[in-house]
Amino acid sequence: MAACDSNYKFTLIDVGTNGSISDGSIFASSEIGQAVKYETLNVPQGQIQLPGSNQSTPYFFIGDQAFPLMKNFMRPYAGRRLEEKKQIFNYRLSRARRTIENAFGILSARWRVYRRPICLDLNAVDKIVISTN
Repeated sequence: MAACDSNYKFTLIDVGTNGSISDGSIFASSEIGQAVKYETLNVPQGQIQLPGSNQSTPYFFIGDQAFPLMKNFMRPYAGRRLEEKKQIFNYRLSRARRTIENAFGILSARWRVYRRPICLDLNAVDKIVISTN
């Protein structure tokens, strides 16, 4: 489980959970998930002005449908036949989610160890993941 900023820099990571568990379950039981839920992360409370716009928005996390909807966590609208505004929102949210996907792609391109299963002791795997982020 990880979060990154708009410059592909990992800002939060949580390692050590089995990969076969769903993202929602991992998030709910992780330190990151607990910190987001209880608002104990050091997330800026102010608003940021959107580039090329006069509009401002608060800081928040973005996830897919596996994640819960929370005060500072956005996820797409569920369903197939959505009104146009919701479809546009989902599309733009999907584009924003690509940032973390790209960050993982950059990570695996830089560190070849991520291109196949890591057959080591679990403690060693945790250290590798933490040190390469």
